[in-house]
Amino acid sequence: MAIEPCTDLRDFFRRQLTTAFTRRRLDARPETRDYIAGVLVDCGLHPPPLSAPLVVSLSEALSSAAPARLPMLLRTGDAALCLAGLFAPHVERTQGSLELYVRVGSLAYQHAAEASRTSEDEAPPTALVELGSGFPRFVDALQEVAEASALGAVTRDVVRLYDRMKTAGSERAAEELARRGVFSAPGTTVPC
Repeated sequence: MAIEPCTDLRDFFRRQLTTAFTRRRLDARPETRDYIAGVLVDCGLHPPPLSAPLVVSLSEALSSAAPARLPMLLRTGDAALCLAGLFAPHVERTQGSLELYVRVGSLAYQHAAEASRTSEDEAPPTALVELGSGFPRFVDALQEVAEASALGAVTRDVVRLYDRMKTAGSERAAEELARRGVFSAPGTTVPC
C-alpha cells in the first residue's frame, strides 16, 4: 500500500466513506457523509469526552433540559459510532457484543433529530434521521473503512495498548496512549 500525503482529513474520510458505502450498497445523502466524515476527524483528533458508560450518557442526555440535551445526544451518538465502527474488535472482546453500542447510537441520533427541531413544522436534519434509522449499516461501513485503510492497523495497535494498560496495569502502555493523543493524561480511562 502506497503512502499518500493528505492535506484535508475530512476529504480523505469522505472518499473512504464513499468507497465503503458503494461496496455496502448504502445510500446516504451528502450531508450524512459529511457529518460522519466530521465525526471521524473529531474522533481522530479529540477522543469522545464521555465520563460515563454510553448507556448512562444516553440516559443523562434524555433527562437533561433543552439547551444541553442536543449536544449531549450528539456526543453519545458520535461516541457510539466511533467505538462501534472503529474499535469493534475491542468492544466485542471487552463488552461481548456490539448490540448495545448500536442500540445506544441509534437511539441517541433518533432523539437528537427530534431535539434539533425548533418547531413542529421544521424537518429534522437529514443526517441525524439517516444515522438514527440506519445506524447498524453505518457502523458496518465504518468497520470497512477501518479495515481497508491504515486505520485498521492503527486501531489494532491502540486496542492492544489499551488492553495491556487495563489488564496488566502497564504505565508504559498508558504513556504511549497519551503520547498518541488517545488519552489526555496517563490514568485516564476510555469511555465505554
